Amino acid sequence: MIPKDDVPTKSSEQPHILCKPVYVFSSRVPSDPVLHQVIHAGFQAPYPYPEPVLPNLRRFFVFRTGTPSCDTLEEVLKRAIETTRDELISFFGWRAYTPEGPGNYIQMLKNFETTGISSFKSAPIIIIITEERRFPPVEQESLAFAVSHLWISATFHHLGVHLIPGISYLSRRSEFFSLIHLPAGKYAVAGVAIGYPHEELQENTESPAGEPEVYWFF
Repeated sequence: MIPKDDVPTKSSEQPHILCKPVYVFSSRVPSDPVLHQVIHAGFQAPYPYPEPVLPNLRRFFVFRTGTPSCDTLEEVLKRAIETTRDELISFFGWRAYTPEGPGNYIQMLKNFETTGISSFKSAPIIIIITEERRFPPVEQESLAFAVSHLWISATFHHLGVHLIPGISYLSRRSEFFSLIHLPAGKYAVAGVAIGYPHEELQENTESPAGEPEVYWFF
């Protein structure tokens, strides 16, 4: 039993940073110093390796949407998504569209071909994070640490963030690594869209927050 003095107040009464995804952004562009602070938080995230690692395993690439380099990035990502979609259809065959198959996910990937990727239209900034693969293979967990630290810092600076769908597929595209001047095949990839939330429109997209399902073992 938890002693009375140790019983916390309700989570709604605690001061904390709530990192909700933001999908609707204002036209205001974050300044370079603010973005640098946010990126530095991601850079300082811990590595889940059993021994110290070199700090340059993790790199950050900042793209301004609407620029030629960002347009190229979106086209490369769309091709990566298209390849993944075709691979899923080939692997699952008719089972892809059964209730247990990935039919809904495949349809979402198809939609990107016709509508584009909304992150590149709504957000002013795209941040791509790469991490060099090594053993043990925990680079995705490591990138998750980096994204979470970056996200908390962004929220502290009143910025909104959301994950970019399919971004990890870039790790298989040589043209992506040509774009960022890194050797292909050595890096895992994560990425976020970031900017200042559009206050009026974002209010209509928020969903009520629930409570975590927690089991205590003592």
